[in-house]
This record gives sequence, C-alpha cells and structure tokens, in this order.
Amino acid sequence: MRRQSRFFGTYVPTGGWLHRTPVLLKLGAVAAISIVVLALRNPIFDACVFAVLVACGLTSRLRLGQVLSPLRAIWIFVALIIAFHLIVSDAAQALAMVSKLIVCVQAAGLLMLTSSIGQLLEAFAVLVRPLRFLGIDAERVALTAALTVRSIPFMAQLVGQSADAARARGLERSIQARSVPVVLGAVKFGQDTGRALDARGLGD
Repeated sequence: MRRQSRFFGTYVPTGGWLHRTPVLLKLGAVAAISIVVLALRNPIFDACVFAVLVACGLTSRLRLGQVLSPLRAIWIFVALIIAFHLIVSDAAQALAMVSKLIVCVQAAGLLMLTSSIGQLLEAFAVLVRPLRFLGIDAERVALTAALTVRSIPFMAQLVGQSADAARARGLERSIQARSVPVVLGAVKFGQDTGRALDARGLGD
C-alpha cells in the first residue's frame, strides 16, 4: 500500500494550517498567483512571492527540503530555458522566464504537498459538476484530472533521473540512454497506478 500511495503524489500530512485550508481555496490561490506573476513580468516581485510561498510551507510544519522538493524535478527544464534565452535574447529575459516558472511550480507544489488525493478528487468533482448537465461523468473526469496533475512532477523527476544516470555513464549525448528509462518508467507508473486504482475499486 505504501508503494502504491507514492504514485499518487507527494502529500505530506503534517496537520499544518495549509493542510486544513480548503482545496478549492488553495486552487484559487495557485491560479491567482500564476496569473499575477505572468502578467507583471517582474523578477523582484516573483522573488518576493517565492519567499512568501516558502514561508507558508515552513509555517505549515513542512521541512525546507520538502517545501523545495517540487523544484528539484524541474532543474533540467530551468537550465534549458536559461540556455535558450541566453542564446536568443539576454540574461534579463532568462531571469524573467525562470522566475515565473519557479514561482508557478512552487505554488502548485505546495498544493500537492498539502492536499491528499481524496481532497483533490473532491475539489475537481465540484469544479466539473456542471458537466453532468451534458451527460458527462463528472467523477471520472475529476479522477482523470487529479491523476494527470499528480503525474506531472513524477514524470519531470523521471526525466531528471534518466539524464543523471546517462551522464554518470558518459552517455549524456545519447538520446536512447536518456529516453528509454523514461519510457519504461512511464509504463511502470501507469501499471502501478492502474493496480492502485483497482485496489480501491476505481478501475472499471
């Protein structure tokens, strides 16, 4: 059961104030933060928001390593973005893009760290409830959306681990060495997720 549960995300049940905050309110906050940082294009403002997010995590009884864990999964993407913008534009543009990405990922990461799969399913079910009037199974849509959200950080981490393993073997230029472990890991993730759903009676 422990092995299966980790495939649903990185929820850390500390009982902090963020954990007790309604998921819909947290989803609204994540959306609002993302919209604001994307609209303002101000790295200094982004840094302030990031500091507030970290403080929120720490005051919710999460350790610093846990609070920052979502960022470890995207470092390779951050590096690629920086390299791209340094080539086609300048350092200021690279900083602006990276700061936005980090803030958005950190905000979404706090949502994942402080919300259980059950709470997420409940929130998504509320959001898609109007779809029932169109004859769509709202619960199934909510389950699909929640699992999709949970799979993103796992896949990002898988890509990073594959790149590290290829680099350790001196195969960092090999597409096969980087991609095959990702494909196999994704298949295994799908199989384990399916077994976890079957164990909960949700596989039909």
